[in-house]
Amino acid sequence: DGGHVTRNPEAQLAGLRYLVDARAALTASHNEVHGAIQQAIDRAAPMLRFFRHGDGRFALFNGANEGDGAIIDRVLNRADAKGRAPATAPHCGYERLRAGHSLVLFDCGKPPPAGLDGDYHAGALAFEMSYGRERLIVNCGAYSGPSTEWRSALRATAAHSTLIAADTSSVEFRADGSVASGPQEVTAMRAEDAGAQWVAASHDGFKKNLGLTHARQLFLAADGEDLRGEDRLTGRSGQGFAIRFHLHPSVQASLTQDGNAVLLRLPGGAGWRLRMQGAVLSIAESIYVGAGGTQKTRQVVLDGHVGSNGAIVKWALRREAKKPHEDPQPLL
Repeated sequence: DGGHVTRNPEAQLAGLRYLVDARAALTASHNEVHGAIQQAIDRAAPMLRFFRHGDGRFALFNGANEGDGAIIDRVLNRADAKGRAPATAPHCGYERLRAGHSLVLFDCGKPPPAGLDGDYHAGALAFEMSYGRERLIVNCGAYSGPSTEWRSALRATAAHSTLIAADTSSVEFRADGSVASGPQEVTAMRAEDAGAQWVAASHDGFKKNLGLTHARQLFLAADGEDLRGEDRLTGRSGQGFAIRFHLHPSVQASLTQDGNAVLLRLPGGAGWRLRMQGAVLSIAESIYVGAGGTQKTRQVVLDGHVGSNGAIVKWALRREAKKPHEDPQPLL
């Protein structure tokens, strides 16, 4: 599908840039451009588009931060490959749900091969969501400074918008940053009907230490204004878990008076309501490093315990009735 083996959007950009530079050098020196180079460019460019939110910058998966939208544009212009971003990238391990003004990117992949896993994050079944050009649900991002503690913390499952069981990451990392153990079996199925899109995925990253398997389903309605999710844990009972929705720093969050929902407000005025059943809802502090530096932000947390029949949490993120001034800028 044209994805970089590391599953890192920034590596995708670098790989495509090198391919385009190689083609330009061959052309300038009057050498033949091998068909394999052009074919790789034609596959890699649509996959680079795949990772872009409506603001033109990257989703924060597996070592990537937002990046520079102008640089991404330049590389894509030089690539001169017109293919659209695919909806599904099974080899790279991602799914893309787009409807109306909403875009959801979903990580459904395994760790990269040994030797190429140094930037991989323990974010199995994490997703990000943007509405127009504004980010709503994010991952925390990748740390690039000298602190090994910060780097480890931001690679952990808790720094991603996914489920974490027993406060234990789905991946164990060695001291050198490589993957010691992680998901071995990751599945994903996709269906579409009349513009609505549904993806069901699962991973076994908690099975070794906790005896649990995590499955997540995402459904995006055809108008893009209703995202529904279900998180399911099966296996050994007695463990606690938390489902985290990290919010972009620009998002305002408040609990409803009954405490059963969270209202989310984007800078442009668009409002979303997050409801759930099967867990206890709260708002907690979080951080965001995706734009450079460290920004304080918030996260919505759904806490629960695995019973004798497992655990099921259903949640819905729905657009509130829009006001006349709330029309978002279109997606890129």
